[in-house]
Amino acid sequence: MSFRGRLLPFAVLLFVLPFPGTVAFRLLALAGGLIVCAFVWHREGFPEIPARTALLLLIACALLSLATAVDAEYSLGEIKNELGYAMAAYLGFLTLTRTLADARVFVAALILGSLALSAAALREHFFSDSGLWIEGGLAGGSGSYSTYVLTLMPVLLWAGCVFQHRHRWVAVAGLVFSQLLLASLTGQRAFWAAFVLQAVFALYLLRARGFIAISNARVGIMGMTVLVFSVLVVVSASTKREQSIDAWIQDPRINVWSQVVERIRQYPLAGKGFGRNTMKNAYPEIRPKDFTAVWHPHNTFLNYGVAMGLPGMLLLILVFFVLLRSFWRLSRVQDRVIAMAGICGVLLVVGVVTRNLANDFFQRDLALLFWAIAGMLLGYGNHAKHEAKSKP
Repeated sequence: MSFRGRLLPFAVLLFVLPFPGTVAFRLLALAGGLIVCAFVWHREGFPEIPARTALLLLIACALLSLATAVDAEYSLGEIKNELGYAMAAYLGFLTLTRTLADARVFVAALILGSLALSAAALREHFFSDSGLWIEGGLAGGSGSYSTYVLTLMPVLLWAGCVFQHRHRWVAVAGLVFSQLLLASLTGQRAFWAAFVLQAVFALYLLRARGFIAISNARVGIMGMTVLVFSVLVVVSASTKREQSIDAWIQDPRINVWSQVVERIRQYPLAGKGFGRNTMKNAYPEIRPKDFTAVWHPHNTFLNYGVAMGLPGMLLLILVFFVLLRSFWRLSRVQDRVIAMAGICGVLLVVGVVTRNLANDFFQRDLALLFWAIAGMLLGYGNHAKHEAKSKP
């Protein structure tokens, strides 16, 4: 199979992932990519799988939750969608992202997909009379789009190392700025908290690993600039929504979180079945009558706690911790492209985890995107390290 043909299914998957209503197309592309992987596995065996043990334990815990699930059929379907497809994407990108040329194809697919989605979002926004994000539009809801931007940001940074064009960093800066502009239109305040944390980690790691040489004072100035900008955007979003500080304090999620914690405390070892609908099905009394949108815990870890009890929460924390450790180790490699892959992996985990503390977008297309990017970064990093070791 030719080089381009080998990577085409997964490149198509990355391009269509952010677009709503492309589920069948995604699964077809994922299946095509796994067929290609099967030939590689037959010839060379399975790749090294970072966080393998933690992931297997998490899947086992999800399957065990079926014994106490309020709707076992629903939970089994969610395990297939949220864990089965996500792990297939993770394993697939670990397998096929072997060289810098492979990485360029996948990064280019992600960038092209983001440009197409950005164009659709801008068109919808400027032709709207409300001035607010079009929640049912082609670009998806404001929450999912802002989470998509946080997941994409590390890839845009890595593009500066993957591509060798002389003006690549100007292009990267333009892409980052355009995505931040679109994120500001979503009005999602939690996005900026996650972005500030990503920016802080980026400044620290880029400086510590020798990518940038700036003084502590300049690091502080840059950090404060990002923070002040983010605060201004948050205030602007709140003003547009006509929300006061009292509205923040009376956020219905706070009351829901306390009740969810109490339910987990009552049943610490036995959840009510895997899936985001579990809180609504198992504890309908928790759902606020005046805020029907709060039908799930709005926190990924609490959602796993409702589904699988404390073991599910702890295993999810373990998965993210092991991934973070793997990326941190990659960031210490002397090869600059591998080190940047590690840095971007750290930013990926930090951004996605922080964003999902106040909501739960770690599912469906956004979970697939996270695991595809994680597999791509770790796949390239591990293959490149082994290739370097094998050379005299």
